[in-house]
Parts: sequence; C-alpha cells; structure tokens
Amino acid sequence: KEDANKTIDKRAAENLNIIRKWCISILKIIEIFRPKLSMKKKRFVISMNPAEFLEQVLAF
Repeated sequence: KEDANKTIDKRAAENLNIIRKWCISILKIIEIFRPKLSMKKKRFVISMNPAEFLEQVLAF
C-alpha cells in the first residue's frame, strides 16, 4: 500500500519508506509467544497491548 501514500515532499516520502523498512526488519527479528508467528499476527498482537512489547522491541 505504499502507492496509496499521498506524501507530497519527496524527502519525507523517502524517510517514511526507510522507517517502514526498519520497523519490518525489527518485527522479523523479535519473537512473540511462538518463534514461527506470522508478520500479520505479530503486528496484531503488538497492537493489542503496545506498552507490553515496547521494551522488547526497543531492545534491538
């Protein structure tokens, strides 16, 4: 859905892309409950209680 982003400034769009890729790489590394949890399920679990997983995510 990156094409749906309506950021006008080119530099801002590049920065958002870098941040998005960085976040995805962190999500791939961390293990939540089970080691083989899908990315979609990881995002859902973290969204339900972000404060619980904040320390674990920021430790990387």
